[in-house]
Amino acid sequence: MASGEMSEEQFFQFNNDWIREALLYLGDGGVFGTFIDWRGLQSVTAAAAEAGLSQLNLIVWSKTNAGMGSLYRSQHELLPLFKKGEAAYKNNISLGQKGRWRSNVWTYPGASSAGSDAQKGLKHHPTVKPVAMLEEAIKDLTDRGDIVLDPFLGSGSTLLAAERTGRICRGVEIDPLYIEVIIKRYEQLTGKAAVLEKTGETFAEVSKRRAAQP
Repeated sequence: MASGEMSEEQFFQFNNDWIREALLYLGDGGVFGTFIDWRGLQSVTAAAAEAGLSQLNLIVWSKTNAGMGSLYRSQHELLPLFKKGEAAYKNNISLGQKGRWRSNVWTYPGASSAGSDAQKGLKHHPTVKPVAMLEEAIKDLTDRGDIVLDPFLGSGSTLLAAERTGRICRGVEIDPLYIEVIIKRYEQLTGKAAVLEKTGETFAEVSKRRAAQP
């Protein structure tokens, strides 16, 4: 997520609005986070604090190659993590006691890196996240069968990561072109046909029917 053409006030209000909507579906003790660049970190942190969240950590996604920049080229994204309520959050790391050794610096190739799994989706979406990185994050904080919510599903990396780790993804995406990318990535990964719940039609059937409509 990026501020784009919004003013600082508009970007804060945007963050405040979507965070509060997402929190309606997050249980007590649930962990919440969003990838952001250094310019938007203050806005996201302020909106999360206003929504009553407590901060758990700040993850740094260290990319293996640098992207665009002005004074310095950007080679990382930030992932502030917050907790809702008073209940304990799920911790599948416990400082290595459960066989997982993790730090708050995650080194994965960015979408522009040759050979990265995110590079395949770069032509369809500007901020594709590596599925492998999201898989590990999901395993850190959830159990098999748990629901993972992504209110900005984008290219569908969270859905793929949830599928690979036995979690259930609930995602929201407003752009029809990105929805098509998500569905095709899901079908390629699983070999299953995506189905429109309302009608029972597969994605291929819906596409064929809609293409025939005037």
